[in-house]
Amino acid sequence: MNWTHSLIVLLFGVVSLNSHAANQEAHPLAETGSAHYRFERMNIDSHDGQRHYRLDIGIPRRPPVSTGYPVMYLLDGNNVMAQLQEAWLGELATGTPPLLVMIGYDIDGTYDGERRTRDYTGATSGAFLQLIESNIKPEVQAHYSVDLSHQTLWGHSFGGLLVLSALLQEPAAFQTWFAASASLWYQPVTFYNVMALNAFPTGLARTVRLIIGEREGKPPIAQFDGGSPERRKAMAAIPRDANRLLAEHLATLPGTEASYQQFNGRNHGQMFGTALHLGLRRAAGLPEQP
Repeated sequence: MNWTHSLIVLLFGVVSLNSHAANQEAHPLAETGSAHYRFERMNIDSHDGQRHYRLDIGIPRRPPVSTGYPVMYLLDGNNVMAQLQEAWLGELATGTPPLLVMIGYDIDGTYDGERRTRDYTGATSGAFLQLIESNIKPEVQAHYSVDLSHQTLWGHSFGGLLVLSALLQEPAAFQTWFAASASLWYQPVTFYNVMALNAFPTGLARTVRLIIGEREGKPPIAQFDGGSPERRKAMAAIPRDANRLLAEHLATLPGTEASYQQFNGRNHGQMFGTALHLGLRRAAGLPEQP
């Protein structure tokens, strides 16, 4: 077992197990139906045709306002689709319900650790971000009425890390950036690059939300059977409160509303559902807490 696979098992096994336990007797809303949303599916390939993605689209049953639906792009789309709850969608109907674009993989399960590690981290994440901008967004905009001034990118764990990487690379791509339990220790350069920001392009405004569970922490890096000593040292050097530090720094930048919150008693896996519920409510223009 190489060190990357060890990380995947340690970090995301709990997410997968929690999702499986929560859904082993239930079925996704796409199968059972919802009083508030209907669901459609698209398949999109990477530019080289080697990687295959599934978009599960949640369309509010209420017609869009004149400017179109707010739109929320959600990473780990297979798991998002599995964890969506009808009660949550009912809450969204009391606000301005967003179009939901759940970006996942064309697989039977809810989780593919190797693919998401490739897409959400490192140099290869740039190609995935380009896929969102040049392929996924145009497809969504061609089929649905969306408000381009109200776009959200949501991610948890490595997905949260990608949200912050995208904020650095494409700060105009979304207006709301929701990073839950971002694994900043895994990719230290993202932490340092955000902390080094002095300003975003003028004329743009953004909201950045960072949340984390009280019982989260960095994994035992020294136990991984691979990777250079320099990399391990850099990973270990990331502060335990890195997400809070990022939020505090981002809040000082012009045009940026940034906030941080820690949720008592919750671990990394439990934060997926918590973050999903809160992010959905925010995208609908509702207070995060019901």
